[in-house]
Amino acid sequence: MTIAKRMHKWNQFVGVVLAFLVTSVVAIAQMPPLVKSDAEAEHRAGAIKDQHGVINSADGTCLFYRYWPASDAWNGHVVVVLHGIGFESGPYRVVADALNSRGFDVYGLDARGHGLSCGRRGYLGSPQRVADDVGAMVAFVKQQRARAKVFLVNDSMGCNYALDYAKDNQDQIAGVVLLGPVLGLHRKQFWRPSTSWLLPYVLFARRNPIISLIGKRLEESSRDPQFIALRRVDPLAYKKVSFGYLLDIEHLVPNWKTEIAPAIHLPILMIAGGHDEVGSGKAFREFEKFSGSNDKQARIFPDAYHTTLWDPRTPEILKFVGDWILAR
Repeated sequence: MTIAKRMHKWNQFVGVVLAFLVTSVVAIAQMPPLVKSDAEAEHRAGAIKDQHGVINSADGTCLFYRYWPASDAWNGHVVVVLHGIGFESGPYRVVADALNSRGFDVYGLDARGHGLSCGRRGYLGSPQRVADDVGAMVAFVKQQRARAKVFLVNDSMGCNYALDYAKDNQDQIAGVVLLGPVLGLHRKQFWRPSTSWLLPYVLFARRNPIISLIGKRLEESSRDPQFIALRRVDPLAYKKVSFGYLLDIEHLVPNWKTEIAPAIHLPILMIAGGHDEVGSGKAFREFEKFSGSNDKQARIFPDAYHTTLWDPRTPEILKFVGDWILAR
């Protein structure tokens, strides 16, 4: 082999290595920094003004939570909020702001691998791990409030977390609120000009964070410009996720029509925006149809988008949620 050919091959090798390194650096930048221990989570939460703490899941993974206590006499109900895709618990203070004055205690949990919780970034964990994480939070709440009626209030991806847990632990909670559930995707998510060039990532780089959560999709999800601006700069939230991450979410509720919806007999409230272009309206209606609960209600707010918690109608939506919980 000539020197020129050797140099050419060497340059190719160096180019591949550099491309890999650049891709890895970019990938890391799309995710919140890794948290390795309870102590690190507590240290990094030092500037957070909300009451907060760390609990441990069944496998020892540290889970960060925020706590917003009732500002009036406690009414016997506790809400645990499970956040949406790539997000973290902090912005869900919006739920506490609406419910604390009505006597609700509210907790927000950072999912494994998100926010200030421990866990590998870019991965949700198995369905059993997710159920264990939610179970750890519910158990902790009951230690704090032994007589509490615990309701899971869930945003988008959090709905899958709640259903994964509820199907086998219905004796531990009093009801489930599904806000903008995504049990199937809206057709608009498939018919985009960018879809075709993402195909290689589905086939060959499934864990590469390539799907933006802060671009046009974000603007299509909320009518609140302040929320959109803050979401884009939130240091504890994902900026991009991978196809593998999305598949992890889907795997939490496989065969939901036959194995989850009919099996959950808890009170269920479902809320969606009439202009939701993320979740499938058909799947929303089918879940209500196949649900085995005798206490179920579905409500669509016609002009709201996917993100029902950051919308001009959010006060009305959360009042409706609070009224529904108090009736149980």
